[in-house]
Amino acid sequence: MFKVTKLIHLVADSEGSAAASVAGRLQDVAASRARRVLVAPTLPGGINGGDVIAHLHFDDESDWRAVEPDITAQLSTPEIGHVDSAAYAGVPTPAPRALEPAVYRTLLVSVENSADPAVVQQFESETRAMPDYIHTIGTSQLSRVHESAGSARWTHVWEQEYADLDGLSGPYMTHPYHWAHIDRWFDPERGPRIVTRLCHSFCTIDGAII
Repeated sequence: MFKVTKLIHLVADSEGSAAASVAGRLQDVAASRARRVLVAPTLPGGINGGDVIAHLHFDDESDWRAVEPDITAQLSTPEIGHVDSAAYAGVPTPAPRALEPAVYRTLLVSVENSADPAVVQQFESETRAMPDYIHTIGTSQLSRVHESAGSARWTHVWEQEYADLDGLSGPYMTHPYHWAHIDRWFDPERGPRIVTRLCHSFCTIDGAII
């Protein structure tokens, strides 16, 4: 499975209907080749999260390349100011507990080039282990980025499903495992910070998407 996630930032003076219009056009174009398509307005509270999430699944990279020019054309319109993008492969980790997915969350991170590979592997291992401790996380996937664009050289995508927004904003963000093992990779005052930039974005879904 080959995936592409794009966080689309609209220009400040765009019309109120712009997000829905962009989402509709991208949905129509992507549906011709993608196995799964999620294009939705983001919910408030993100960090560099954009106004629209486009999250696309393809059987393989060739399907993405076939539709990429049309997607690029739809993102080259006056109401769009900036796009952060990551293309990646990987295998989802099934939800450890039963839940009905209603929120999709994605985190694009940029790990500094000078980070020790062993430290990066530890960061990856501790991130993948989060569902073992934080019970509101459903299906998840941590992936190394194959190709990126935007405001940073994105190196990883960490995505999860939740039954509701409280599961993300509450237990995920406030759990002791997050404080002890995850925050230190992002906060220079907590430990060996290796993440130099991030995009945290989320939206509603009506079923499994990862």
